[in-house]
Amino acid sequence: MDSLDPEFFNFFNQSIQSKEIKNLPAISAALYKGLGVLEFYRGEIKLAKNAFKNAKIFYLKDSSLRDAAGMAMNLGVMQERSGQYDSAIINYNETIPIFESLSDTTSLSKVYENIGLLYYQQSDYPTALQYFEMTDSLLNLILDPMNMRWVGFYMNKNSVFSHTNKQEEGLELLLLAFRIAESNNNEYYISKLSSAMSDIYELKGETDKQYEALLRSKGFFQNRGNQYENAMLDYKFGKYHYHVNSIDSAYYFSQKALQYFQAKELGEEIGMVLNQMGNIAFSQEDYDKAADFYEQTSRFLKNEKTEAYAGFLFNTGYAFNKKGDFSKALGYIEKSLEIRKELKNIIGLKNSYQGLAETYEGLGDYKKAYNNLALFHNYSDSVLNEVKNKQLAELETQYQTEKKDQAIAVLESEKEIQELRGEKQQAQIYLSVAGLLLFLGLAGLFFVQANTRKKHNEILSAKNIEIEKQNSERELLLKEIHHRVKNNLQIISSLLSMQTRGLADDKVKDAMKESQSRVKTMALIHEKLYQYENLSKINMQEYMLQLSDFLTQTYRSDKQIEVHIEADEINLDMDMAVPVGLITNELLSNSLKYAFEDLEVGDIYIKFSQTAPGAYRLLVEDSGKGLDENLDIDKTKSLGLKLVRTLTRQINGKLKIASNPGASFEIAFSDESIAA
Repeated sequence: MDSLDPEFFNFFNQSIQSKEIKNLPAISAALYKGLGVLEFYRGEIKLAKNAFKNAKIFYLKDSSLRDAAGMAMNLGVMQERSGQYDSAIINYNETIPIFESLSDTTSLSKVYENIGLLYYQQSDYPTALQYFEMTDSLLNLILDPMNMRWVGFYMNKNSVFSHTNKQEEGLELLLLAFRIAESNNNEYYISKLSSAMSDIYELKGETDKQYEALLRSKGFFQNRGNQYENAMLDYKFGKYHYHVNSIDSAYYFSQKALQYFQAKELGEEIGMVLNQMGNIAFSQEDYDKAADFYEQTSRFLKNEKTEAYAGFLFNTGYAFNKKGDFSKALGYIEKSLEIRKELKNIIGLKNSYQGLAETYEGLGDYKKAYNNLALFHNYSDSVLNEVKNKQLAELETQYQTEKKDQAIAVLESEKEIQELRGEKQQAQIYLSVAGLLLFLGLAGLFFVQANTRKKHNEILSAKNIEIEKQNSERELLLKEIHHRVKNNLQIISSLLSMQTRGLADDKVKDAMKESQSRVKTMALIHEKLYQYENLSKINMQEYMLQLSDFLTQTYRSDKQIEVHIEADEINLDMDMAVPVGLITNELLSNSLKYAFEDLEVGDIYIKFSQTAPGAYRLLVEDSGKGLDENLDIDKTKSLGLKLVRTLTRQINGKLKIASNPGASFEIAFSDESIAA
């Protein structure tokens, strides 16, 4: 892997063809696996995929289930690299029950991490982070803090942070990974980390550090046969030269990267480079060429729900703006805005609103141009201040001009003022002298008072700084507490999951799963609290979406069951959010487990809304078989429904149950003090 000498490839290929070895499935499998790893590090994704496929076949012949699952996971990685996301997730999901049945925590952590990466590739960053948190919990159970396994994980987590406006957190992870890689003298990962850090320096505008990091990475990979890494570095050098306005070099490096990616038929990477070449042409004001590159990009971006696709749409529309074809530009930029709203990409939203403002201005719709410009400013404080200052300067100039015009008009029309001014001038001198003496006396008095006030203000300011420092420390401590509580709950959840694998009794398994989901429900609350600036309120819309994703993964089945979330942007404090979250968990779990026993398809609806100031309504209903006619919520033996009843009382709510024909649970409650 370090040298990628052709001699090693020859050894594996010749050994695989040996007649003696062909009759030994375990050795054939190991050889194909080794060859697959080498081809992957050389950047030959197709050859790696074929090698892993053959390794899987031979491992199955040898009844090596764990190793066969490992090859399925490797195939998933190769398919992900090729943009075949559906095939990748099938391979990943195939491995999970195998590793769970074998209590193989190490392999299970790799699967969760790979699934997280797959969602990252599709710009579903919340789900990606959810899987990375699951990975983190498992790794904490089995790894030393300085284990090299952390390095790759931190790099992957940083990739998500870089797309969610958390560059500082990402940099902290990379620096931690650097310490681990350097303590292990691992040049490969040190060079990979340098490449990753160049992306952060680019975002921060620190081009000197960006270039140094790229050179350090290039120095390692240039002397080895890893073509893929070298091509990625060529692409990044192209980006660097584009940002420092060295256009010829930017085009040279981008073209070099494109040739490799085209030869290997790597669609996502081809689209990425074509988009960059469009940017280069755009900077040269060759808008026809830029639009052509952008439209070529669309053929290689298979997933329309990603920031990469939104970026291509925006760039295409912006090029048409510059060409004066505003009607054509409008469709592209509006679609980019829709995608970026779903992804909650702040930087992308800012750009889309700016583009729309220019488009509507070109179309002569000044009201919409103004509205979009206002939204652009909301996402760009520094730009907003600059524009405000400019507007204030213009208004001040206009005001001074009008003031002078009025003064001239008055003087010209009222000559009597000139005469009166002469008569009163002497009187004004006497008054001015008296006024000056009075002013000096008052000034002395004010000076003494000001000195005293200044000392008081300095003392007050010092106290305020100390209070602010203490508040910041308390806030940091509180965030850390929430983080640790979340991690501890996550570990409990993982332990319950591991314990479940060794159980044979289905009822006990179900009970353990239910306990796991309740623990996860509470962990999500603490996770949200340490992520938000507001340490006391939970955004229930985001929370319910994450809870739904987790439960559908937990109770996954072959049935086509869709969960629909309709939740308003409501923030509840922790005392209210925990019981509401647990109620939602119980009702959704019940629907997923029991509502569709005799059905293949179905829908579950979760609606959370504010009916009046301080009053809320939670509705969970499904299209399943409905409730037992004899169900009495007060006498039920179901622990889940007992919890729902108890928690509803805790939030002073009223519970309504109906079958229409599916099960329907409606809870109305108000933001009053919590019941004891």
